[in-house]
Amino acid sequence: MKRSLRLTTLVITAGLIMASCEGPMGPAGEEGAKGDKGDKGDPGTTLACTDCHNSTSPMAAFSQQWSTSTHALGGNAAYANRAGCVQCHTSQGFLEYVAEGSVANISIPSNPMQINCSTCHKIHQTYSSADWTLTKPGAQTLDVKYANADVIWNKGASNQCAFCHQMRPVSPAPVAGGADFAITSSRIGPHHGPNTNLILGKSPFELSGTTYPTTNPHSTADGCLTCHMSTPYGYTAGGHNMGVWYDSHGTEMMLKTGCATCHTNATTLDTKIADLTADVEDKMARLEAQLVAAGVYNPTTALAKTGTFKANAVLAYLNYNTVKEDRSNGIHNPGYISTLLENSIAAMVALGYADPGK
Repeated sequence: MKRSLRLTTLVITAGLIMASCEGPMGPAGEEGAKGDKGDKGDPGTTLACTDCHNSTSPMAAFSQQWSTSTHALGGNAAYANRAGCVQCHTSQGFLEYVAEGSVANISIPSNPMQINCSTCHKIHQTYSSADWTLTKPGAQTLDVKYANADVIWNKGASNQCAFCHQMRPVSPAPVAGGADFAITSSRIGPHHGPNTNLILGKSPFELSGTTYPTTNPHSTADGCLTCHMSTPYGYTAGGHNMGVWYDSHGTEMMLKTGCATCHTNATTLDTKIADLTADVEDKMARLEAQLVAAGVYNPTTALAKTGTFKANAVLAYLNYNTVKEDRSNGIHNPGYISTLLENSIAAMVALGYADPGK
């Protein structure tokens, strides 16, 4: 056994001696044959600058359409650059709201910017197709309730519009048939662009009378986009201009490419629009006369008067203000808007203010 152990030790020792005496590495051999070409990889979604920034890209047209829009030229960022307004009237305020989810601590920008491409889209954040993603795409719970229930706007990409184009809460608000109500600010009302509430037919200022319609043929799955972003008329209406009125050789024209998806007879459509416009303008004029007689409305300033009034008179004014600020002449929800005005006129008659149309 001792002899076997000596033999094993001798072999290991010899191996170590041989390893320590190994010579330097020899020269590299010839390069082997080139391997087969691999499968083509995923091209990914990364964009080159020229994918968007070229003369034939839709981006060029979108930018030009937007440049002539009210969003670009309206001056909102300048006159409304203050607390409570910046979240809708400036690009920085809107994006800060999206990031924080609250208006509580939104800062006032020193260089307020108009609503622009980066307000609504995540431009130049990933330099990929994800840059077209909307900044606030989800369903919107509107700021005012209807019949004590939340009002939800969920109409595709127009959800982005709904955050700003909705009623501002009136608090406290008069109660139909309730106690006299004090108007303490001449600017009481739902504010500019209460469009989503009217399209859904859910205004909190309804007065009793004629039954309100529960359906609206103009409340489409795409909401605002159906008409306001329909096939554009150059840079002056539709598309990313988002307007529906444009000048044609000195004549104001209405863009009807969105209407044509349902209204295939142009002559019939023109008649419908003319009749609706005449009806709404007539009712607005009659209601205004009643509100002036009641001392609630000042036609010179186009604002409310401060003071204490019957609750239903204040509600009638709020309906008048809502339709005026909607600026669709009833088109956003023809039956509902007409009924809202009709019932408001009737409520003023009940208070002793004659309907000048009768």
